[in-house]
Amino acid sequence: MVNFRQVADNIPGGTWLDDLARASAWSAHAKFERSARSPLLRVSMLNSSRLDAYTSSDISRALQDATAKIGHIVRNPQTEITSVQPADREKAPLIQRGQAGNAMFFGFPETTDPDALISDGIETLSERAVKELCDFLPANGSDDGALDAVLLQRDTVRNAVSDVVNAVMKNSSIGLSLVPTSGEEVMRSMTTEQAKVLQGSLRESREDVGYETVTGRLDGVRTRRRIFYLERDTGATIQGAVAPDLLDEIKENLDRPVTTRLRVVRTTTIDGRRGRPVYELLEIRSETTLFD
Repeated sequence: MVNFRQVADNIPGGTWLDDLARASAWSAHAKFERSARSPLLRVSMLNSSRLDAYTSSDISRALQDATAKIGHIVRNPQTEITSVQPADREKAPLIQRGQAGNAMFFGFPETTDPDALISDGIETLSERAVKELCDFLPANGSDDGALDAVLLQRDTVRNAVSDVVNAVMKNSSIGLSLVPTSGEEVMRSMTTEQAKVLQGSLRESREDVGYETVTGRLDGVRTRRRIFYLERDTGATIQGAVAPDLLDEIKENLDRPVTTRLRVVRTTTIDGRRGRPVYELLEIRSETTLFD
């Protein structure tokens, strides 16, 4: 007896009709023919009947990065990340199975993969991460509660959802349908309207102000722009603003070892993205050398 998987494997050609037939056969195989189904993620563009290469790339990359970030905290619950690393993608990959019309189909690693969470062929890290990502996405276009809930999640989750939000804002509303290895099908979506709301909320920022004592060498000063340059003992260079009443003191200590007191301001958005630190020079203390 021929099964749906064999049907999919035997479909020749690469036209959109062939792709559609192949994807449908794979979906039917996952849904009906295995007690432990082959999980499948279907991602569709809700505002379009077709899917171009740029949109496909943007959405695929966003979902892969979001999956990798959630996978990271599944493996390491005590750590937060706001940028994805190649190792995280390798441990929680999405494998593209096909594309038809306005939809893309993604599978997951075989359960013999060394990163499978359960060794008897039930669930991989990738599938677990996608399921958890879906938990944080709206169920439909009127699910306002899900939007509020995102802002209450940990940094990595907010950052992962932000990847999806930015891709939707740039391209199209999307619908996600996950047929898991076991259990009920999971349906989620994100409209451009919801993405706009979340993007505005996630980009709200706060300023963290701190103070540092840094030793090094005053490498230069721009008097008119009131900018100082301080070379740390480690070799890295700090530049920042300086108050007018310290300009003369800086000039007296140029190219000499000093200890400085700095005010440091860092801006962090709600989705966990951190801006570069901004420095302000508050105090200078000369360090005595053997040649003084």
